[in-house]
Amino acid sequence: MSDLALFEECAWFDADHRLEVVTVSGPDGLEFLQRLISCDLRRVTDEIGSRGTLLDSKGRIQAFFDVHRWAQCSHLVVDTALAEVLRTRLERLLILEDVSIESGELEVISLQGPTSGGVIEQLGVDLPDTFLHSRAWKDGWIASRRRSLVAGFDLVIPRQQLASVQQQLESLGVSSCRAEDAERARIEAGLPRLGQEITERSLPPEVGLNDSVSYDKGCYAGQEVLARIRTYGHVNRQMRRLHLELPEGFDSANVAVGDPLERVGDDGKPPGIITSMATSHGGFSLLASVKKTHIEVGTPLRWQGEADDGSELSMIGTVQLPFQP
Repeated sequence: MSDLALFEECAWFDADHRLEVVTVSGPDGLEFLQRLISCDLRRVTDEIGSRGTLLDSKGRIQAFFDVHRWAQCSHLVVDTALAEVLRTRLERLLILEDVSIESGELEVISLQGPTSGGVIEQLGVDLPDTFLHSRAWKDGWIASRRRSLVAGFDLVIPRQQLASVQQQLESLGVSSCRAEDAERARIEAGLPRLGQEITERSLPPEVGLNDSVSYDKGCYAGQEVLARIRTYGHVNRQMRRLHLELPEGFDSANVAVGDPLERVGDDGKPPGIITSMATSHGGFSLLASVKKTHIEVGTPLRWQGEADDGSELSMIGTVQLPFQP
């Protein structure tokens, strides 16, 4: 697959960006989840999903996911790196509820790129064009779920149909993308990832997951902390996107995760730190944790370091918002 497919056509995400489905079912399943996770399940239907998080008592993210309601079950679509954590934590919180927590029955193919909508139409599905809206397909569903800059869809299907669906997509000229392209797509879209933007101390408002939080559904772990932040304060840092353009005459630079992003016209303490980086468009696409004093769109931040030849180099990027549903 060409390294431009994900950005000019479409491809499905590679194994490093794999998603799993944790299914919560049983007579008490809906009430059980409603008491634990941050989104309001009363707003989730067979056609409309929601982003959600599982938090600890201090509002820190333990897991983040999409929630879909299908066949009288709640399905949490989660990054593979978090699937076991999510399942284990939910099981530990079970007491006497009649609830089943399972995974492995459903598979996810995340189809991303500007022509992904056309592929979905060729599969015979009316486009679910609103974020996390879905349509029934092959004993599962297809959800509008952008995980790249332009367009994207998650195909959630029974495991036994995975090979045939992949063959169907390949017959339409679609196949898996490269790992580095999937990572670049995530960064350019402004989506957080575990171990990079999301650490053991992260709060949803710090990493662009504001829409995953309900403030009026009732109590759940971390709810009081988030409510106080919303009413009386703010978080000190937030995730933002930036793009650094290489100056004419330079082919590359030693930009790296952990590098500071400095104030422009001020020698104060750097307000930003790079959390994710990908080369793109003659420069670098970044995600950064930025102090609240510099999070407004258009705020300039400067990277200073060395070009590959060892010469000093300075690049300025402007702050942009992360992913907004």
